[in-house]
Order: sequence, then structure tokens, then C-alpha cells
Amino acid sequence: MTRFLRRAAMALCAAAMSLSAQAQTRMTLGHTGVAEYLAAFVAQEEGIFRKHGLEVTFQQVAGGALVPGLQGGSLQMATLPPTNLLLANDGGLDLVAVAGTSVFEKSDQNVGLLVGATSGINTSKDLVGKKIGVPSIGGFLYVMARKWIEDQGLSAKQVDFVEVNFPQTADLLKSGSIQAGVSADPFMKRALATGAAKPLAYFAEGLPPQTTGVFYATTRQWANTNPAAVRGFRAAIAEAVAFAQKDPQAARAHLGKYIKLPPEVLASIPMPRLYADVTEPQLRYWADTMQQMGLVKTRANAAQLIAR
Repeated sequence: MTRFLRRAAMALCAAAMSLSAQAQTRMTLGHTGVAEYLAAFVAQEEGIFRKHGLEVTFQQVAGGALVPGLQGGSLQMATLPPTNLLLANDGGLDLVAVAGTSVFEKSDQNVGLLVGATSGINTSKDLVGKKIGVPSIGGFLYVMARKWIEDQGLSAKQVDFVEVNFPQTADLLKSGSIQAGVSADPFMKRALATGAAKPLAYFAEGLPPQTTGVFYATTRQWANTNPAAVRGFRAAIAEAVAFAQKDPQAARAHLGKYIKLPPEVLASIPMPRLYADVTEPQLRYWADTMQQMGLVKTRANAAQLIAR
């Protein structure tokens, strides 16, 4: 009888493990290699995603491949700037924000506009007629740069935006091929360290409190089909944020695994201001900004852009 009971207990245990494995929702998370996604990296490495019923595969891709990946189904979740989400929806897709990544504070100096050290550019008015490098025309940093320029009383038509990859910015400023360039850490600090560039503006100074530059997002169809997975993802990100705040050293080690920077560069990167929530004011700010710029046809309803 004892042997029978032991076998029965083992069978029940195996069945429970099988059911637990089946309960895990599989998803592929598409991301670019930047520090803002630290909470997701922590959630993966500390087993927090699995604890919340998720089996997550990370796939680092170019930013331009994230929306097509969601649309085609090769990605179930992706890191999307609000500008990309709004542009995609204005073009006929139906994407929703699921969780937050990080936020800006006015004192942050991790993203902004650099100018050549010998360019003679000292104020916004000096940019008239000049070439400004941005990672992508229409992208998030382009919108930030354009917003800053227009807030200074200039028109975007008074400058010439050209596409430039971050690593090239310092060299192009030094050669004079461009006179200004949008940059972000760690590339921004590298460019300043060369002496070829100087800061003209830090964009965070003009942003509302808790403005975010990127969300975790998915399609509305996937969110509606997998509500438990959406709740689990949000809970995992929130738990990972708490972990990173409690043990920043361990979090930084996880960051190094995913963004693959030399140890000395990794050590110099400020930890992002992690923020797990998605709020209507965050989305409303970008929806209003993009409509004012004429980048989208209609003003999006911020409440409808958040997965429920």
C-alpha cells in the first residue's frame, strides 16, 4: 500500500509539473540594445517572468523591425517609442502599450542636441540653415529634437534634418559634415569626451514630469487573446523594478549581459529611472505633440492606447 501511495504521489507531482509547464505563455520580446529595458532583463535573469506564468525569448532587432515583427506575429511584445506606436496606429495598425520602461526627469542629461566644438553655434538661432543629424527621420529622437527647436521659436523648415547613426555623430561634427546632432548615452558621453562636440540642449529640461520615451507594446488582438499574460507581464516588470532599486549592483550585471558594452563603459552609464506603469498623460503628451507637428492625421485617444 505504501508503494502504491508513493507511486500515486509521484504521478500527481508529475501531473502538476506538466500543468504548470502548460500554463506558461510563450512570447518573444523584441528589443533594441539600450539600458531603458533593464527591468525586462532583470525579470528574465531573476526568473520573475517565469514566476508570473511567462516563458520569454529575447530577440534584439533593429528599431525599424519591431512594428513589422508585431504585425507579422514573429514578436508578441516589443519595445516601442510612443511616436512609433502612434505612427503605426495612424497607418492602420492597432497597437497598445502594456507596461512602462523608464521616465525622464528635468535634471537628466542623457539625451540631447550636440554641436561641433568649433561650429560657432551657441544658441538655437544659430541652427538656422544648418544640418542636424538624427537617427531616423520621423523617429522618437527626431520628434524630440523638432519639439525643442519649435519651442525655441524656430520652424523645423529652417533646419535640415539628415539621418546619422549614433556612432558617427562625433566624427561628422568634427569634420563639419553636420553642424549639430541628436545623441543619447553612452554615445553622447563618448562624443563629448572626444572634444569634438559640446552640448547645446538636454531635451529632458523641457519635458513634463514622468515623460517616457518607450513602452512595452503589443497588438490589441494579442492582448485581448492573452489577458492573463498581459497581467503577468505587467506584474513581472513591476517586481523587476523593485528588485533593481533594491539591488542595483545585480541589476547592472544583468544589463551588461544584454547590451554588451565594455566594463568601463557599462560602469559609466547612469541607471535608468525605471517606471513600470503606463499612464494616459504620458501617451497624451506624445499624441498632442505629433498632431501639432502634422506627423499624424488624427489625435489618438490616450485611454484607448493602453491594453486593459
